[in-house]
Amino acid sequence: MINRYCTLLFLLTSLFSFSQIQEQHSVYFDVDKDEFSFSEGRQLNAFFDNLLYKPILDVKILGYCDDRGSYEYNMDLSNRRVETVTNWLQNHDIQTDHISKIIEGRGEVALEKNSQESLENERAQNRRVDLTFTLRKEYVDRIEIKQLERSKLTQKQKEFIDEYEEKVVDKIINEPDSKESITVLPLNNTTDKEDEITAVKVNKNTKAATTAANTPEEQDEYLDIPTKLDPPIDNTKEPFKSLLRKNIKKGEIIRLENVLFYKGRSKLIEESQPILERIAEILLARQDIEFEIHGHVCCINPAYKDAYNRDTKKTNLSVDRAKTIFKKLRERGIDPRRMKFKGFGRTKPLGGPDKNDRRVELYITKINK
Repeated sequence: MINRYCTLLFLLTSLFSFSQIQEQHSVYFDVDKDEFSFSEGRQLNAFFDNLLYKPILDVKILGYCDDRGSYEYNMDLSNRRVETVTNWLQNHDIQTDHISKIIEGRGEVALEKNSQESLENERAQNRRVDLTFTLRKEYVDRIEIKQLERSKLTQKQKEFIDEYEEKVVDKIINEPDSKESITVLPLNNTTDKEDEITAVKVNKNTKAATTAANTPEEQDEYLDIPTKLDPPIDNTKEPFKSLLRKNIKKGEIIRLENVLFYKGRSKLIEESQPILERIAEILLARQDIEFEIHGHVCCINPAYKDAYNRDTKKTNLSVDRAKTIFKKLRERGIDPRRMKFKGFGRTKPLGGPDKNDRRVELYITKINK
């Protein structure tokens, strides 16, 4: 009777208390390889995209090998596999101080007698890296949606999870020691929820967006600046159309869409070169504009002012990306006296997906008549 009572008490207690919550995933490798295959990468991407609260999760990485090879070789190979996965996580904005790594140089192989198939299967299972993503108990205690997998949310939760996830991450990064609960908006009050979300978005709009809202696009006049690019860039789309507006104003912010960098680096990807060429064409023709180049990053630890740049080995990624654009424009003939560059780390988040905060912008400082 006492045992039954204790069991019932334990179950009831479990319902009303929460510890840390975790999700796990394994990445498998081919024999003697320290890079995972395309199919493994696709599965890792799918798992990662399904996770919630990523910037505040802790990650434990355990690397294994099969039973073949010397102890020293297996340790080295396990380490390289762990580093491969670690680099992948860093490229997806998981900070290094959230990652702990454990190396197991030789996997344990349990064999069935006279079974070569069993041997190969067991070896394949041990050529892997295990990842465990954990949301700490003190964070779990503060949130209402205690779930790490987006796919397991209810349909109602999915309708507002993006706004709630942003709120949780922002609160915990900026107030890590707080005990305050992070509540969701009332589910039965859709009107209030929509009004609040709309208000947040309006408050976050830039001056440029406000100007555009007050001045219908069809009433604007645009400059006709030809391009030498082959094939030509379609200048009816951002950011080029904003730069072509005749009545562009001081204080406007123009986001350089599709000017992209390698993850964690200040080096432009090759596909961004023609886009930058077109921007330079417009700025060469528009001698009336003076501007600042602003670099922004996302998802950094609040203890740091900026993200780590793997090219310079310094914590100044937003500055270096803005500087890269400055140098590229100067190389293409833009007078350096017309422009400056600045980095803002993550002091000016836009909200929404993290990718929106990984951006470079032009801030118009002067219009010369």
